[in-house]
Amino acid sequence: MVVIRLTRVGKKKQAHYRIVVAESKRAVQGKFISILGWYNPHTKELQVKKDELQAWFDKGAMPSNTVAKLLKKEGVKLPKWVKITEKKRAPKKAEEEKKEAPKAEAKSEEGVEAEETTEAPAEEAKEEVAEEAPAENTEVEAVEEEKTEEVAEEVTEENKEDK
Repeated sequence: MVVIRLTRVGKKKQAHYRIVVAESKRAVQGKFISILGWYNPHTKELQVKKDELQAWFDKGAMPSNTVAKLLKKEGVKLPKWVKITEKKRAPKKAEEEKKEAPKAEAKSEEGVEAEETTEAPAEEAKEEVAEEAPAENTEVEAVEEEKTEEVAEEVTEENKEDK
């Protein structure tokens, strides 16, 4: 199968990419059939020979996901059979806000009160984890906690008797 993909060229830390047509079994840096253009990721410049690109699409050349995204952004019409997959990620801003909220509360309060608020989110997180765990685990943990409390009480009673 023939693919259209990026091949890295350029100096260290100054990447430039060629858009090439190559056999899918060949190494990325290996032999290629034709050069269709180039892409500079630093300036986001893209230059493509659109007539040659269209000819390769007509022959059935499959673009890599990255090349397909770049071509779509450039406004090149892609064949209907080209599928672009996008990774699903949580928005970074929402994650940052969640992390900063407890810190902001702790900074606004003073002294001992600030220390208490920094401990509270940790306790809440433990409770949330406990809620997410299966019911069996929480029951087992509760029984273990009761046993440790009983043992602690017995030890304190023995210490009082010894004195």
